[in-house]
Amino acid sequence: MYAVGTPTRKQCLTALVINGLPSQVEKNINNMTVKIPHQLFINGEFVDADGGKTYKTINPTDGTVRDEHDVDKAVAAAKEAFESGEWGKMNPRDRGRLIYKLADLMEEHQDELATIEAMDSGAVYTLALKTHVGMSIQTFRYFAGWCDKIQGSTIPINQARPNRNLTFTKKEPIGVCAIVIPWNYPLMMLAWKTAACLAAGNTVVLKPAQVGSTSTPLTALKFAELAARAGLPKGVVNILPGSGTLTSVVL
Repeated sequence: MYAVGTPTRKQCLTALVINGLPSQVEKNINNMTVKIPHQLFINGEFVDADGGKTYKTINPTDGTVRDEHDVDKAVAAAKEAFESGEWGKMNPRDRGRLIYKLADLMEEHQDELATIEAMDSGAVYTLALKTHVGMSIQTFRYFAGWCDKIQGSTIPINQARPNRNLTFTKKEPIGVCAIVIPWNYPLMMLAWKTAACLAAGNTVVLKPAQVGSTSTPLTALKFAELAARAGLPKGVVNILPGSGTLTSVVL
């Protein structure tokens, strides 16, 4: 059973917490030991939610209950990371280098990610490996290449004197992006939304799906772990599992 904290509106979420468990839950499955974070991921750390409430997340392949991590404290961290952290000041080429490193780590852990995705969503393992995970890795590599190619343009001004005036546009990140994803293809949905936001220099707060008894937060939490290992600064990526009626509305 996954503990779920009922956060304040300021914290925007419900969380998953398991008292007395280490920072990762280990499962022996698919001829490997997969390590799954089971908390909220906020400001570069896995943290418990306020309140210590719990909910179950079910493995659709066999009906068993899975353990999962919480992740509890976020929009303020994302805002600070964007406005005053190193991410907002980082050279776009350096930002792209970190996203490439993240994609490399995802590829290094693709078997584990695919196994977690199969446990979480009920996808066939081979489909999860080639499509859910494989396309997600490709998506992050594609957008990593865009980091230093997002630029404005110069525009002719009809009424200006020749060679004296010009107009130009400058493309800038918008800040904190709130992302709510559905339950099908959980990692791909995360990649399609998150990769573009990060490439443009934004920070993200992402809520994985929870619709009735269907919840698919596990690969999102594993992704957060890999993002931290890749060197993305604190607060850039935040993952908030929990109720859509609370978390999504507040976000």
